[in-house]
Amino acid sequence: RNVWVARAVEPVYLFHTGKTRWVISKRLDDGTQCFTFKQDDGKSQDPLSLEGHWVCFDQDGQWRADPKVDMTAAPASNDKFLQLRLSLDGELQKLGLTDLDTLKSLWKKLDYNGNNIVSLAEIDKMVVELVNGGHWPSWLNNKPALMRAYKKTTLKDGNGDSWVQKYEFSALLLNIFWFNKLFQIFSQIDAGGDRRMDVNEFTRGMANLGLQLSPQEAQAEFAKIDTNHGGQVL
Repeated sequence: RNVWVARAVEPVYLFHTGKTRWVISKRLDDGTQCFTFKQDDGKSQDPLSLEGHWVCFDQDGQWRADPKVDMTAAPASNDKFLQLRLSLDGELQKLGLTDLDTLKSLWKKLDYNGNNIVSLAEIDKMVVELVNGGHWPSWLNNKPALMRAYKKTTLKDGNGDSWVQKYEFSALLLNIFWFNKLFQIFSQIDAGGDRRMDVNEFTRGMANLGLQLSPQEAQAEFAKIDTNHGGQVL
């Protein structure tokens, strides 16, 4: 049957267990550990067609039907950068950035003292060791990209402090991948070598990433980051 996924730092899946339930979970598995579920009549191809309420795990440790939990259909996003994100899932998987066991192993190695927080210096050391050891490709080790990944993780994805906590680690790894990927592509098309980019270089960079934008779309996306309207961004 169909599977739906909400793409975020950690994806959330809506799927059928193959038995008697539709479930919402952070993993595609047998549904034994999920956020909520709804009983299936054995015939549905879409949980929206089912009657009854979603069953949720209450604070007292009991599963109960919750009439406040509802589901409505939503159109798939046409966001260009989300489409790009989906097209690169294979690369993320090869690097182990979507594998739970790999994430746990990396975190344990990084947080060697077990205090559940790590610094930028510790993260930098981990990246250097993974690249030098041949576990990660060399293009993942760029200091400007790492700084951007660290700041986005702590200030945007996290709680705003100066540390990366355990629950922020998955976001950190995805940010390291994305900012290094962008750094690699745009370094190739930075004709002046000044780490500044105009709309034409932006459009070529997007094309190199596999994202084909019309001139109007490119101008609109570039305008979002060119906040002072100077015609170039760093």
